[in-house]
Amino acid sequence: MNNKNFDEIINSVKANNNKQETEEFLKQKLNPSQTKKLQEVMSDRSALEQLLSTPQAKALLRKFMEDKDD
Repeated sequence: MNNKNFDEIINSVKANNNKQETEEFLKQKLNPSQTKKLQEVMSDRSALEQLLSTPQAKALLRKFMEDKDD
């Protein structure tokens, strides 16, 4: 996934307040293997906490929290 696609995903997720719309958007952008892995991590609380504690995840969360106008 290149930076352009990554930015598109972040901007779309920030714009969507609807969980189902966000999930559908991600399914369209991720390949089946990536989608399966994401679903596995999201359904495993321990794995999710481990993932969210990484510096990369923290940076991603900061980007999500930026104003939508940026």
